[in-house]
Amino acid sequence: MSKRKLIAKGLVTLSLFTQHFAWAQTTTTVKRPPQFVMFAFDGSYNNEVWQYSRDYTKLRKDAGVDTRFTFFINPVYFLSPENKTFYQPPGQRLILDGAGNEVATKNRGSAIGWGDDRRDISDRIDQMNAAYREGHEIGSHAVGHFDGGFRNKKWDLRWSEADWKSEFTQFYAILDRVFDLNGISKKESKGLLFRNEITGFRAPVLGVSPGLWPNLPKFGIQYDTSKLNFVNYWPQRNEFGTWNFPLAEVPEPGGARKWISMDYNFCVRDSARVLKEEPQTMQIMKRDKSGNTVKANKARDCLNEVSTAQKAQVKANMLSIYRSYFNNNYYGNRAPVHIGHHFSKWMSGAYMEAFFEFANEVCSKPEVKCGTYNELQAFMEKSSASEIEAYRKGTFAKLPRPKSASVARHLDLKIDMTSDANFMNISLAGRDAQMAGLKKFVTVGDVTKEIDGTIDLKDIREVSEAGQDALVRISVENRMNKEIATATYTVKAVGTQNEVVDSENVEGRWEQGHMAEAHRDDVDFTKGH
Repeated sequence: MSKRKLIAKGLVTLSLFTQHFAWAQTTTTVKRPPQFVMFAFDGSYNNEVWQYSRDYTKLRKDAGVDTRFTFFINPVYFLSPENKTFYQPPGQRLILDGAGNEVATKNRGSAIGWGDDRRDISDRIDQMNAAYREGHEIGSHAVGHFDGGFRNKKWDLRWSEADWKSEFTQFYAILDRVFDLNGISKKESKGLLFRNEITGFRAPVLGVSPGLWPNLPKFGIQYDTSKLNFVNYWPQRNEFGTWNFPLAEVPEPGGARKWISMDYNFCVRDSARVLKEEPQTMQIMKRDKSGNTVKANKARDCLNEVSTAQKAQVKANMLSIYRSYFNNNYYGNRAPVHIGHHFSKWMSGAYMEAFFEFANEVCSKPEVKCGTYNELQAFMEKSSASEIEAYRKGTFAKLPRPKSASVARHLDLKIDMTSDANFMNISLAGRDAQMAGLKKFVTVGDVTKEIDGTIDLKDIREVSEAGQDALVRISVENRMNKEIATATYTVKAVGTQNEVVDSENVEGRWEQGHMAEAHRDDVDFTKGH
């Protein structure tokens, strides 16, 4: 063999050895981290849910599975209608004046109601103290659940640094005065056991502004959970030293959308689909606490009650997306999994059931830690910068992914819309736009019909109230009749000389976690919810 061939052969052999050596180094640089799964609740009103969640974790502990939650609380539920004026919310919100114009007005009351009475508040205190004693964590969800990060094309109502300071100051003032404000005797010598242990925050409707960040360390907040990021994101600190523990934007298996790992965001999208398929859902009746027959669903954006078939469908969808999220990380770079829910039983309790079923599935798996955010923070702070970088890159020996943990591919498919004075023109873009069997539909109110790509604005005027804004929802279904892509546009001032089609796909805000409409009309309740 010639010298040149020997050298070439040696280089090939060396390159193969070097690749193998590099692979071995990058996959065994650090010990594989545990899979943190963070289960958190926002709110805190419903004492029955407090009890259920505590009972659940005690039963799991008896079965040898350590599962604990983080509860982000709103102190308006420590105030009754009689003493609600103790809280004076900062900031502004938008309302409609007598002429139907949007105007900014000072926030008042509470966006989510109040505690019911002294007995109700006393029970809530007991539940929180018991949860803390049992190893759960209590964090802050601000006071009145107002949106401190709202802005749109016309209005910028983001809270200033002074606004956030006022909110945090009042948060702790209510905690410190909860007993004398309500005439309740302390059952614990320390009163609220968690009063000085609150180190985490989640902003209402995930609405943040630059004025928030300087305030967090001033009030002892060491981590924030108000942002969003990729499913495989490993936490980092911001310039103020606050840990970023974000919710995830989870790619939809077999679909083209991303879903925020929080139940309310699911509810908005699921409600739109349910009402497309079963518009009669808005007419479902139930009995209230007084035994009167009332409508179960008051708002179209997030349904309280749905049919049995629809409940099963939304539950299966949530579990599928959560499983995809978990498997991506568990068999990948082990980035923490973040699940955020509320104390509300939307969709006939489908999300609540999915929350606990998912916890059942994952918390007993090897190397999984279903703990509190305090524990995640402690892990991050004892890990070196090089270890965290290795976790981020996934340079450790991973578990082999079984076939049962495989998920359908996320689709590259986008809905585009252009308009003129007479038509909305709908087209599909992306690598999967030419998939066989795709069908497009338009829904306005309770009317849905299949389209080929053009929507006549005359049809929208026929089913909409003149002068009002109409939401036009476009949905794409695959050959199995499953929605895989959606977009929603607003036709403003329908049927007037000012009629215009807004080019913004409002669902883009659903994928950012920011939905200022969530409590827009729910101000100054006399009861909590």
